[in-house]
Amino acid sequence: MSTIHDVAEKAGVSIKTVSRVLNGGTEVSLKTRTRIEQAMQALEFSPSAAARMLRGRPTGLVAVIAEKLTTTPDSTEIIKGIQQVCEQLGKVMLIGETGGHPDVARRLVADMRERRVEAILFATPFHRQVTLSAALGGTPTALANCFEAAQHHMQVVPDDEGGGYAAAQMVLQAGHRKIAFLQLISGMVATDLRQRGFHRAMREHGVAPDPAWLIHGAEADDANEFAHLSGAVDRLFASADRPTAILCGNDKMAMRVIFILQRRGLRVPADVSIVGFDDFRLISEALDPGLTTVALPYREIGEISGRYVLAPDADAVRTIKVPCAPVMRGTVGAPATRSKA
Repeated sequence: MSTIHDVAEKAGVSIKTVSRVLNGGTEVSLKTRTRIEQAMQALEFSPSAAARMLRGRPTGLVAVIAEKLTTTPDSTEIIKGIQQVCEQLGKVMLIGETGGHPDVARRLVADMRERRVEAILFATPFHRQVTLSAALGGTPTALANCFEAAQHHMQVVPDDEGGGYAAAQMVLQAGHRKIAFLQLISGMVATDLRQRGFHRAMREHGVAPDPAWLIHGAEADDANEFAHLSGAVDRLFASADRPTAILCGNDKMAMRVIFILQRRGLRVPADVSIVGFDDFRLISEALDPGLTTVALPYREIGEISGRYVLAPDADAVRTIKVPCAPVMRGTVGAPATRSKA
């Protein structure tokens, strides 16, 4: 986007002269005015937006700085939530993708502030800690699906602990007591929080989890995330004492576990109940039976963070945890009285 400085340079005049033209001043000669208008046209410069900037009026622009969000399935719902708020409030959303590179994020912040955006939202595809650019200045800022170590801005995150609790509750209430948990990558924020919720639900039902059944089913290898998943499932069913329900770190993992179990001749949910996490509908609704799961509230996170950062009280600092709702479909049933060998 060209700036008033670019117009002034191309037209060979001062910024003040361009400002007079934008504000409808009559003291600029026709020849100079024409030259400035031609420069604006050549640079595809927006006079109305520039005029608002010069007068200190809102530009109507909202920036979203995304970290691998635009290419991550399902979590793009965060963008849709922010976009919905922008449409309701008559704002225009600009998106910058960092690709996970801090230097790109810093450049995007500088560029968005030069465009005089009214607010900046940082969004990540999974719940994690971030460090924001020091160049934000006084621009109202909010975080979607991420948080700061030392909180300075509004942040909206999923209640992953509540989600882990909800996942366990679904199988506990169905009568299961032999429950395995194939978790996400060790050290992830969501992994630790969901495990905490799982243990809370088990305590409330007086069930002691088997430590051998709490396994990390995913690896920190993007190319082969579930390389060891088949071996993990084999360990769960290596003896006569085996789980009747398996909680999975996400829906992709749950789908693979179902396929592995089917190859072993086990039926879902007749022999083993399965619960996923995310409610990634390309998977959860496509499986037969449909996958029982816990929904990550991506769209709500986008809506809440977008509405808050554009609201009059945007200077307040707080954290909002959005509930992760259980979604009961067909992969959870009562525990089998006898498991297949």
